[in-house]
Amino acid sequence: MAEDIVTCPKCGTEIPVTAALRESIEAKASELYDRRLRTELNEKLVEERQKMNEKFSEEYNSRYSEIKDKIEVKERHLQEAQKRESEERKKRMELEETIREQRLASERQFEEEKGKMRENLRIEYDQEFNLKSREVQQTNESLMKQVQELRQKLEQGSQQLQGEVLEEEIEDKLRNAFSSDYIQPVPQGIKGPDLIHTVRSLAGIESGKIAWEAKRTKEWKDEWIGKLKEELVKYNAETGIIVTKTLPKEIKTFGMKNGVLITNFENAIPLSVIVRTNLIELSRQKRMGESGNETRDILYRYLMSTQFRQRVETVAEGIVRMKNDIEAEKRAMERQWAKRTKEIEKAMTNVSGMFGDLQGIIGPTLSNVKTLSLPENDE
Repeated sequence: MAEDIVTCPKCGTEIPVTAALRESIEAKASELYDRRLRTELNEKLVEERQKMNEKFSEEYNSRYSEIKDKIEVKERHLQEAQKRESEERKKRMELEETIREQRLASERQFEEEKGKMRENLRIEYDQEFNLKSREVQQTNESLMKQVQELRQKLEQGSQQLQGEVLEEEIEDKLRNAFSSDYIQPVPQGIKGPDLIHTVRSLAGIESGKIAWEAKRTKEWKDEWIGKLKEELVKYNAETGIIVTKTLPKEIKTFGMKNGVLITNFENAIPLSVIVRTNLIELSRQKRMGESGNETRDILYRYLMSTQFRQRVETVAEGIVRMKNDIEAEKRAMERQWAKRTKEIEKAMTNVSGMFGDLQGIIGPTLSNVKTLSLPENDE
């Protein structure tokens, strides 16, 4: 087997290489190569790792710087936005405070103006009220003088006037009750009774006369009886009736005294019904042949009888009951009207007060309600 020859690179000497030496050299060379390779690989890896680290670090730093710049920009923008928001909030609060102060100032000014207006209105109202009070006082004084003058005139002619009113009332009631009869008032200035009542039957036959005398004084006078009896003869009347506000002490509702019938106003018509019926009957009997004296006696006895009194009292009591019922109904209706009127006035007062408060708060922009406004002057 031929030996390998190795030439020394330095001196050029050829050195024969045996198999054992070759193996040792190859092993040594392989180890050195491996070591060198590993070293080169490690160095290469370190170098590449370092490059990669440098590249990554550079990219990371660049990215970080970019992100950091963006974050700084965003933070700066955020700070600016927060600053603007804070300034806007501050301005809004200042504006709200200004508006609140202006509103309070306006309300205070409005209250002051309203107070001044109320004071001016109160002063004006007081002045107007004082003027009106003086006018009313002067008017009242003038009216009191006129009333005193009228009272004096009325006192002078009150008895005559009251008697005339009562006479007219009796005349109207008699005409309404007895349409077929002839009711004739005695003219003023002629001596006689107030009314001459000529009784006529259904056939139109004159049956007798009733002389009526109306008195509306506070005291009864017996001299009226004698005067009326004289007038019965003068006017050829069968019966005389005195209608008086004040009855004699011995008569409560109606009765006869010294041949003359005396009654109050309520029982005048019922009494006249009975008297008229008896006059018609006595006239009929007289026409049948009975004497005049007997007729007068029969009439007098009947008028003084209990039967006559009971009939008139029955009729009068019925009329009084109906009158009392009418008066009671009238009083009840008047109470209801008064109550409703007060409720309506109270509601109108509350509505007017509420509308006045609204006008004071809102001002002239609130539309007027014609019902709650003062009437316009025609001038």
